[in-house]
Amino acid sequence: MSLPLIMTALTPNQQFLLATMTLTLSVLLLRLEEKFNNPVLSEQIHLFMIWLSIITTSRYLVYRINGTLNFSGVLNSIASLLLFAAELYAILTLLLSYFQTVKLLERKPLDLSTVAHDDLFTVDIYIPTYNEDVEIVRKTALCAKAIDYPADKFNIYVLDDGRAEKYRARRQKLQEMCDEIGVTMLTRDSNEHAKAGNINTALKKTPGQLVLILDCDHMPARCILQEMVGYFYNPKVALAQSPHWFYNPDPYERNLLTKGRVPVGNELFYKTIQPGNDFWNAAFFCGSAAVVRKEYVLQVGGICR
Repeated sequence: MSLPLIMTALTPNQQFLLATMTLTLSVLLLRLEEKFNNPVLSEQIHLFMIWLSIITTSRYLVYRINGTLNFSGVLNSIASLLLFAAELYAILTLLLSYFQTVKLLERKPLDLSTVAHDDLFTVDIYIPTYNEDVEIVRKTALCAKAIDYPADKFNIYVLDDGRAEKYRARRQKLQEMCDEIGVTMLTRDSNEHAKAGNINTALKKTPGQLVLILDCDHMPARCILQEMVGYFYNPKVALAQSPHWFYNPDPYERNLLTKGRVPVGNELFYKTIQPGNDFWNAAFFCGSAAVVRKEYVLQVGGICR
């Protein structure tokens, strides 16, 4: 079935009709997926859309090879082949991305309500900061305090990496803020290796079994530990990465007034690419909003600098 769809020659009117039908079918399938929100249906639609895209791209390649390459002269030949090579590179990248996301893995963590209190992991929550406004850090620290997890099982640490001689007044304000809301501030003498070095220094000072790392302008959902800690009852798990959903619009959303109406880039990454990576056992740490098993991180020498 695929080969005739790729190779059959069409008149311009027929090609226009085929393109219209393809676009209409794609929109209808996406609406169908949104309406039913069924994982099995979503996977089938996902695979069908990959197939449809490959067929469409292949038809374009046949058209380019048979009807547009210009070899009338040396310069025309060079320019034509260079452009075609660039297109082939883009198509290869597209096909690799389809291979990467051929199956989107959805893992289910252990329900923590079934775990005895004494068997719950202890968690250190790290909020690394350098010279950000103290009020920004305060919001993140307050959200961390509101996380739904037994209070005796987690501690919050603000990791100040600002040089004391350069940001002395800010460090004092940060310490006052930490004392006010009841979290611990950790400092170090230098800011060698920046954020990674800041985290690695803290790993040697805090007692928790797991570490939740938050950027200082992130606001974690209350359920973040309920959703993520359960994965670590599998002793092979070293990292659980959560998605980043921004509470303020990015420049494109702000300028185009599209916030909440048009998917943004991080949705493609966290809803498609990372689950696809996970299927191949290749999901990776994104620098924040992740839980790591401290024992394993220390075994490999800490966070990569």
